[in-house]
Amino acid sequence: MTATRSFTLRADASADKVRGGYYTPEPLAEFVARWVAGAGPRLLEPSCGDGRILRHLAAHTDQAHGVELVEIEAAKARVFAPVDATSLFDWLAGNGHQVWDGVAGNPPYISFGNWPPVQREPALDLMRVHGLDPNKLTNAWVPFVVASTAVTRPGGRVGLVLPAELLQVGYAAPLRDFLVRSFTEITLVAFERLVFDGALVEVVVFCGVRGDGPARVRTVRLDDTDGLDGLVLDTAPAPVVLHEHEKWTRHFLEPTQVEALRDVEATPRMNRFRDFGAVEAGILTGCNDFFTFSDAAAAAAGVREHCVPLVGRSAQLTGLVYDKEARDRDLGLPHRTWLLNAPGELTDPALAAHVAAGETAGVHRRFKCSIRDPWWSTPSLWVPDLFLAVHTHLAPRFVANTAGATVTSTILRVRANIGVNPVGFAAVFYNSVTFAFAEVSGRSYGGGVLNMVPREVESLPIPSPSWATGELIGDVDRLLRAGDTVKALDLVDHEVLVKQAGLDPELVARCRDAWVSLRDRRMRRSRR
Repeated sequence: MTATRSFTLRADASADKVRGGYYTPEPLAEFVARWVAGAGPRLLEPSCGDGRILRHLAAHTDQAHGVELVEIEAAKARVFAPVDATSLFDWLAGNGHQVWDGVAGNPPYISFGNWPPVQREPALDLMRVHGLDPNKLTNAWVPFVVASTAVTRPGGRVGLVLPAELLQVGYAAPLRDFLVRSFTEITLVAFERLVFDGALVEVVVFCGVRGDGPARVRTVRLDDTDGLDGLVLDTAPAPVVLHEHEKWTRHFLEPTQVEALRDVEATPRMNRFRDFGAVEAGILTGCNDFFTFSDAAAAAAGVREHCVPLVGRSAQLTGLVYDKEARDRDLGLPHRTWLLNAPGELTDPALAAHVAAGETAGVHRRFKCSIRDPWWSTPSLWVPDLFLAVHTHLAPRFVANTAGATVTSTILRVRANIGVNPVGFAAVFYNSVTFAFAEVSGRSYGGGVLNMVPREVESLPIPSPSWATGELIGDVDRLLRAGDTVKALDLVDHEVLVKQAGLDPELVARCRDAWVSLRDRRMRRSRR
């Protein structure tokens, strides 16, 4: 007799999250308003919410004005200054001729899918007018930045509380270029700790002086918002340390570290990850609770014969190889070690019962399942040569797969190119250069976790796997299994980067410093 299963379905996003309603902490609101008000009396808050920033703008001038989509919130803000209750982009259609001395705000964070088309399309049209090409990754805050820039006079100021995605994500690269061209000076105020209550989101304060670029860019790093009290921004920031194709994450590095990364990028002795393998996301099942099982759960449901081996969590990846020994160990633990691979015809009563239980729970109505035929079929099921953890804590994990297992979306799948030894590929990955670029190329959304996506992984500099000897592979494997990633890096740095690739040891050391600096900054944000 099979056991009855229940399935945990993800809760819907809160109304505040859907509309981007995370309000500005008081110290941030006061600082942004104070700095922007230094530009003159005509001040705009383009997404004023209940008036957190608008109140401070109104303390400096009687010409402050707000725009807010939600009437209930706009009514609260009108206590401080006039507010129009409408979409900013509809408002601009009738008021776009107005020029403002300064714009201050905290734009809404709304993903493309949660953003109603009637509001989204005018915003995206504005981006196109200014030479940007939005896509389905574009978040609502991006066109708000473009609009704020467009309505500010030359010499005026734009002060915005923005997600740190501005520094990191690929879809914001055209925006970064736009900002460098549209401002003479940019200061990014960053925090070592998370500053928004109730949200694991890292923010920066963008402070820009409007004018023809290229802008001079600098960063000011503070522990938390207490450091904003009395902060006066230097009006002569250091020369820009990037070009338009580099992520602004590099602003958290010393100039010598940035120079080291550029030197590595220029050397012909390093390859790109894509030269040795292709990266693809793990399987997005639509409901892991339905599609994945521990060994005991698969036996209890009577569906083990319809499953394939699975690595359910990156914590299961140790050493350089996930092999039969590791697989046998995981089977004895309460890990999810099986992934459903059911046929289209439900001739097995146990499998039919499992599918029926899923339908009772509504699994088949979830989006990823509802677009499949049949809905219980597992998509894109193939066995990779290597695994790479999506989420990085102390250090990335890159492991060869000899156990015939696959993974869900918490782990990336890598196909090694023909002639590439997967274990050697994994071994040479553990070096200071690749780790430094992983920190620069990835993105951290708060909580101290670095997130890696396939395209960014494929661009990472890496030495040739052919330089990994059998002795090196064995030594790196033992060090990683012992939890000593730093000694593994020391070994690969010396034996591969210096002796084989011919990199200067001092250059390698500066890359190590860059990795440690960015990693430690990221990890500090996990401790509020």
